[in-house]
Amino acid sequence: MTAPHPQTRSASGLHHGLAAALADCKARGVQPKMIYTIPTVQNPTATIMPEARRTELLRLSEQYGVAVFEDDCYSDLIWSGQRPPALYAMSKAQNVIHIGTFSKSIAPALRVGFLVAPWPIMSRILPLKTDAGSGSLEQMVLAEYCAPHFAAHLPKLRKALRAKVETLMEALNEQFGTAAEFDDPKGGIFLWVKLPDNVDTMKLYQAALKEGVAINPGSEWSTDKAHSRSRLRLCFASPTHQQIREGVAILAEVCRREFGVPARSANVERRRA
Repeated sequence: MTAPHPQTRSASGLHHGLAAALADCKARGVQPKMIYTIPTVQNPTATIMPEARRTELLRLSEQYGVAVFEDDCYSDLIWSGQRPPALYAMSKAQNVIHIGTFSKSIAPALRVGFLVAPWPIMSRILPLKTDAGSGSLEQMVLAEYCAPHFAAHLPKLRKALRAKVETLMEALNEQFGTAAEFDDPKGGIFLWVKLPDNVDTMKLYQAALKEGVAINPGSEWSTDKAHSRSRLRLCFASPTHQQIREGVAILAEVCRREFGVPARSANVERRRA
């Protein structure tokens, strides 16, 4: 059971929706398998669930007897380094499955992660393994690196990512002006952007890709297609600062050509021939 997450909602609004969905399932005699959530630097909105909302989510999960799957893959990437308490740590019902990874903080190619769960749940998960898991060599290399270096590595990584998102936000402001709306994220590797309602980001994605710029159209990241039609996700982890600036400039030109947005470039009205 997954709540429609990518919409911006108040704490009471989000959990009212979750409570309604759980109540509806119960009324229909359906037992949800789990509540999947990325509470810390949610993908794609980069929002961080407040502690009060975490408490309410756990209360609902216990009330309806539904396990929580906590995807904690981005929590190392909060700029301040101060992460909120994990749902797993807050749970008194021992019904939270917590998963983390080193693919965001060390290297994607490692594909090494970890899972933490109470033994009654873990004992049911282990027999479901269908392969040998991550390679032993990768795990040993990771262990050798992390013990002396991980704590010092993270602040440098956060600083580098923070600088990149600042470049991205500056470029969006310069190229799109007020046509691009977004919140300054507190961490992560992506920015969730709202363009004017007439922009279809799926069509924008197709047109921009022909110009060598890849974006994530909003409809691929939300259960509400109408809500996400004019939204897009921009990942800033891999590109250089120069590539970010050049990519946003190209994206703005493509968007202007396809949808007439933005009408302004570099905050200066473009002269029409």
